[in-house]
Amino acid sequence: MKKIKHSKFKNTGVLFELLVRQITLEVLNGDKTENAKKIVKEFFAQGTELNKELRLYELLTKEKYSSESRAEKFVDTVAEAHTKLNAIKLNKEKYNLIKEISSKFDIEQFLSSPITNYKVLASVYKVFESKITKNYDIKDVFNSKITLIENIISKPVSSKLNEKVKEEQKLIESYRKQDKDLRLLTYKILVETFNKKYTNLDDSQKGLLREYINNITNTSKFKDYVSQETPKIVKELKSINSKLKDKVTQIKLSETISVLESMKLGKAVSDGQVSAIMLSYELIKELNSKINGK
Repeated sequence: MKKIKHSKFKNTGVLFELLVRQITLEVLNGDKTENAKKIVKEFFAQGTELNKELRLYELLTKEKYSSESRAEKFVDTVAEAHTKLNAIKLNKEKYNLIKEISSKFDIEQFLSSPITNYKVLASVYKVFESKITKNYDIKDVFNSKITLIENIISKPVSSKLNEKVKEEQKLIESYRKQDKDLRLLTYKILVETFNKKYTNLDDSQKGLLREYINNITNTSKFKDYVSQETPKIVKELKSINSKLKDKVTQIKLSETISVLESMKLGKAVSDGQVSAIMLSYELIKELNSKINGK
């Protein structure tokens, strides 16, 4: 018996996540072609088999149950539902999807981007494939099923965090011209990293996000970018501090400057450090607005 080999080319959940990432890049880079956006609209439209399969992937990656027995039954039910899809139509749609992605992007580079829930998506794929594969490695599929069950019974997101996510979904001004679904779709990747609400990103903030996403696989280059930006931010904050009259604000700003000056970068820039820089940009905007308003 052989293990079911996972394939990114055939994993609808993985392909969708990568297209979401590409849409984010298009928005941040001002790419007017909107190739990824068009692909999603065409191939994941309501009624397509790809759309139906994606919904099944999302059920197994997002739903939560409190008990292991319920989670196991849920996995079996969704896997059984997958067998009801039109396999011929689904394979044809998937083939055309890959063909279209290959014509618009460097497929190797496209598939190389990391995905945070890759293990779970790969497990969904293997569980689905086990329903149509003969003589598969039972232990391999069993382990995939265990991965899904553990994911399903993990502690749900707290209500407080849910409220924060809801606020985040209001999104930044530069995305507001897009329709609601694609706006949330584009922001999906950013939500994983930035858990703070920004109302109107300036060029510095957009630049930080662009560098972060463009260099998500090149941590060294992004680290260099952050190393160059941090002294500029500190200099700007010190300049602002010298203009402030409010002693309390001066003290708090001095603490912020101290934190930035003592911030040490490891092999890679942490999400917390990226958030700190983003907040510093926001602080600069607010304080400059306050000073100029006077």
